[in-house]
Amino acid sequence: MSTATQRQFIDYMREEVVTIGDPFLREPTKIVTNLTEVAPLCELMVKKLREELKGAGLAANQIGVPARILIAELRKNDLFPNRPPSSLHIMINPEIISQSDEMIEGWEGCFSVPDMVGLVPRHKSIVVKYVTLDEMEHKETFSEDIARTIQHEVDHLDGVLYFERMKDMRNIMTRNNFKQFILKI
Repeated sequence: MSTATQRQFIDYMREEVVTIGDPFLREPTKIVTNLTEVAPLCELMVKKLREELKGAGLAANQIGVPARILIAELRKNDLFPNRPPSSLHIMINPEIISQSDEMIEGWEGCFSVPDMVGLVPRHKSIVVKYVTLDEMEHKETFSEDIARTIQHEVDHLDGVLYFERMKDMRNIMTRNNFKQFILKI
């Protein structure tokens, strides 16, 4: 992977989330080498995730920035009202270095695939190597819902969308049908 600086990242940043069909989502992201330069970008990503999107995760390339940065924070929302919350994770240059053999299926939505959800198999637990804004390298184990979210966002950084991981395309539906038939609300 090539490297890029914050100036290049900000030049690419988009106001709207990059959606399916835009070739940018398929392009590989770039390793971040200067962590202090991306701190403002990470702050903007956290703000966008919490205040505007109100979701569980966001990859930098979803806002047009070709950097290996993801934000993950589980919170309850209209699609996942019973999901247990997690702490905020800002991961720079994340790499899944191992995963459990056990797979679990779960429903996923995506800002880049608006108004749709799908049933996706993911590894139950993963070990992720990443760097934080304080320039500390971490190796951390994640399981269940937060592991699912991190795998989803790492896939984004690698140009993969969730429906490509699905076993059965009959298990994709609109958000409204998911609420009506799965959540029964």
